[in-house]
Amino acid sequence: MENTDLKYLKKHYGEKFAHLCRELFPTILEHEGMLSEIISRYFAPTRSLYEDVLPVKENFREFILSKAKINESVAEEEVTKTPEELMDEAGYILYPECQSEKDIQSFKKYWKQGEELCTFRGGRLDSCRVWFAVKKNIDQIKRKNFKNPERQDEYGTSAISIQFTKGNRSTLSIKNRYNHTVNNPDATYSNNLDNIIPGLTQSFVKTYGINLMKDEANFYFPDYYIGDDGKLYRVNVEDNGVMFCDNNRILLYGNVVEFNKARYILAEKYLIDKQEKTIKLSTYRNFEHEEKDAFIDSIGEIKDMTFKTDEKGNRVVVCTPKKGEDVEITLNERNEIIGYKNPNVTEIGDKFLSLNKSLQKLELPNLTKVGRYFLMMNRELQTLSLPKLISANSYFLLNNKKIADVYLPELKYAGVDFLSSNMALEKLSLPNLEKAEMHFLSTNIRLASIELPKLREVGEAFLVYNDALQSISLPSLQFTGDGFLNRNQIIEEVYLPNLKIAGNLFMTSNQALKNLNLPNLISAGFNFLKINDVLKNINLPKLENAERGFLACSEKLRDLALPNLKNQNGAFRNIDLNKTEESAKNEQSMDME
Repeated sequence: MENTDLKYLKKHYGEKFAHLCRELFPTILEHEGMLSEIISRYFAPTRSLYEDVLPVKENFREFILSKAKINESVAEEEVTKTPEELMDEAGYILYPECQSEKDIQSFKKYWKQGEELCTFRGGRLDSCRVWFAVKKNIDQIKRKNFKNPERQDEYGTSAISIQFTKGNRSTLSIKNRYNHTVNNPDATYSNNLDNIIPGLTQSFVKTYGINLMKDEANFYFPDYYIGDDGKLYRVNVEDNGVMFCDNNRILLYGNVVEFNKARYILAEKYLIDKQEKTIKLSTYRNFEHEEKDAFIDSIGEIKDMTFKTDEKGNRVVVCTPKKGEDVEITLNERNEIIGYKNPNVTEIGDKFLSLNKSLQKLELPNLTKVGRYFLMMNRELQTLSLPKLISANSYFLLNNKKIADVYLPELKYAGVDFLSSNMALEKLSLPNLEKAEMHFLSTNIRLASIELPKLREVGEAFLVYNDALQSISLPSLQFTGDGFLNRNQIIEEVYLPNLKIAGNLFMTSNQALKNLNLPNLISAGFNFLKINDVLKNINLPKLENAERGFLACSEKLRDLALPNLKNQNGAFRNIDLNKTEESAKNEQSMDME
């Protein structure tokens, strides 16, 4: 006869999870009713718990075992120091509790553009008490030094927001400086103030009169957040502090709101009404307030809605618009959007599925223009083909972890942070790209070569920190912003025959470039080709202006002719023709920082 606990777990959490529990907790299962009580006390029913537990199986096991013990009551040591004093010992400045929107906005300066907290959108004080803490040495902690962000690294924890929900039973969230660039940014230090410095939780509770919920599941568990009922809920997306969960639930600042499954499907933050055949934003304003949303707008007015199952068992919502062909939205068992097919849409506005992490397949064959934040948080898309896309605004597919092949044959314009921080990108085809804004393809660790035949102008930090880049061909490029190809240490071949103006920090700190031909360069910004350790030959026949730090510390450079140089701006020491390597080293030993 099957154990009653396992029957319960199989029904509410799935068969695989029940089998895992039989493996992990044989002793607890000897006490009938104990394991099912513990699991249901801390985890809301979800069919995805098995897959989510596997990466942290040992931590999960220890947590459940700790709750199965009979704990003796041990008096906590009285904490006498204030939160400000304890945070000072931990290396932080804890600022006074925010009393106004102006107080909150004063800390926005510490967050990088595109990584700002939802807190800065306004209205957070209606539901939460908010503090900010900043590391004393924050000026020395630079975002650019952290190529592979981790939630608890030095940058991520250098500026944090500590927030308690208002009400009789408060829950705690510690917000991260990376925001959604890392997993669970709203659970920094596992939402346990004592992980910053022992006694800090008790000090906050005592000093500020906070009734913090006790006995909560306070260990780090990816994509799960705690409700005011003490249970952990699997969150698909978070928007402005509201958690949109699986199983048709929302955590509204801790309060659990549930939708009737017979009528509704909560697909991330979208409420699909099967009865009325509509798709609306499921906001926290009584779930009725209709905002402009690029995803909903792209579908258009719906005439009919049907449902089917694909070959993998996923649910497909088929929307028949009043004009055009059917639009298909594919959902997995968590009701995350994993597929979208729309042959009708030609232009998409800002924030199209910007919070979605799970989209795997995208078919938009007639799309020509997209706004900002297009799929900015997606983690699962592996290939992208948008055959008619002409313009992509800022933060296009920022932070994707799996995309390896991108085909955008008609793209002419790329906005800020286009495809930045993509960990798997290897193939890229942009044959018609003409202009790229700042941070184009920055921090891509696998892209080895790139050809952009029509690119004429690039912004700051173009292709910076690309660890695998070896060759680049930009035959039409005429202007670069600052930091062009900065710190690409293994690049060997660079083709820039029409470059006229190079911004500051052009190709600094390269360790492999030996030869460079810039036949049309007229002006070079400061620290041009500084610290290029193996550069031997460079052709600059038309150069007229050179700023300070020009070719500084490029110690192997020998023959250099500058027949048209007019302006040295007081910092450039001219290099004689045919000088020796040793004389070059002596001449350029001065500090050119």
